[in-house]
Amino acid sequence: PPFGVVLFAPCSFNSLNKLAHGVADSLALSVVAEAIGRRTPVIVAPSLNAPLLAHPQAQASLRTLPEWGVTIVPPVDDGNGPRLAPTALLLDAVRPYAPRG
Repeated sequence: PPFGVVLFAPCSFNSLNKLAHGVADSLALSVVAEAIGRRTPVIVAPSLNAPLLAHPQAQASLRTLPEWGVTIVPPVDDGNGPRLAPTALLLDAVRPYAPRG
């Protein structure tokens, strides 16, 4: 993984829970897992509907990942149920790690 920052967006229910259990069975999960191990900043933006967001395992994963240094950009609910955070919020989360030039 790069030493700058890794943004995992959108992150599905499946990927969120695999990541929190250390499962790296795809290239995307392997990159994120290595970044966590290297202490490279990782930002995860889940894209989950209301029932999946409320699921006990998703809630456990959302508690576990920050303990490992992962930043969570939570879904946003504009009145139509939770959705992936808007691009502006994702960029705000990445910006502190972007080179200034």
